[in-house]
Amino acid sequence: MTHLKTALMAGLLLLLAPMAAGAENPDDTVGKKWLLSLGGKLYDNQWIMLNQAPPKGRNPLYPAGADVAAANTWRCVFCHGWDYKGREGHLRTLANAPQFVSLRGLQGKPQEEIASRILGKPHGWLGKSLPRPMLMALAFFISRGQHDVSRIIDAKGKALGNPLRGKDIFEGTCISCHQADGKAFIEGEDGDVPALGWVARHRPRQAIHKIRNGVPGADMLALRFLRLDQIADILAYLQTLDPHAAAKSETGD
Repeated sequence: MTHLKTALMAGLLLLLAPMAAGAENPDDTVGKKWLLSLGGKLYDNQWIMLNQAPPKGRNPLYPAGADVAAANTWRCVFCHGWDYKGREGHLRTLANAPQFVSLRGLQGKPQEEIASRILGKPHGWLGKSLPRPMLMALAFFISRGQHDVSRIIDAKGKALGNPLRGKDIFEGTCISCHQADGKAFIEGEDGDVPALGWVARHRPRQAIHKIRNGVPGADMLALRFLRLDQIADILAYLQTLDPHAAAKSETGD
């Protein structure tokens, strides 16, 4: 793992160099989609990406009334949400807490500005746990990698795409690992049923984020090369899989 982390850091430095040098448009840099998906995985679970255990116990800054596992209280996504809207989005069902800040207003902001915010209060020391290249990848994701979930799902979480088109994408990119029923090699969250169909129906925002960025610590293809309408297509198809799977708690989406 040490050699892998060294190679990853070296690659990050090379890819981020044009941005640090003041490239006019970071979207033109080599490896943009790779950096965005890396930042998305850091947003999901930086501890897995750093091969570290999260701090012990519950984050003292996390809302006391929110029923979340202690380890998850140290993850970006559990304050800002799978839709990046904090309490303005799906996290409002968990707690209407001021800590649940929306990140949508940071879309398009300079990376350095976002990095400075990550390093500032209230979670500056968490930002400092990230090596500089990782910090900048996370900032790049927040600036350029967010999506508007309303372009992919409706207010009830139903995908807006075409399941027939989505089936073609699934069979071309996903089926060899997840199998035709979508129940193989599932790296889920607490309470997930290990089936892509269940996750796509019951936690669609989570599913969209992981489809686009991949899963921390897993050899999953990040589908950022697809347009958002194609993401809607594949989600629509996944929502047709195993429709009678038993439901569990939907906390977290």
